[in-house]
Amino acid sequence: MKKIILSATLIATTILFANPKEKKDPTTISQQQKIKISKTTNKTVYFWEINTPTGYASGYTLSEAKAKKAIQLMATNDIVTYRIIEAYKKI
Repeated sequence: MKKIILSATLIATTILFANPKEKKDPTTISQQQKIKISKTTNKTVYFWEINTPTGYASGYTLSEAKAKKAIQLMATNDIVTYRIIEAYKKI
């Protein structure tokens, strides 16, 4: 009887405290934020985004080569489903 009660308690506890993976909406840099960031420097700012089956990442750099390198590093051992690089110049 003790084994049945302990097993039932263990199963109930496991179900109650199980933490399924939560899908969070990716936080993207908005158009307004991109303009605000690009106004802080005289150089061209390159914003990059990448989406893979395992996650999402975005950021910005001051050179296109570094943006491509960041995308390459994020895509290591993964299939890229979406990527973009946008250039913003100070107006």
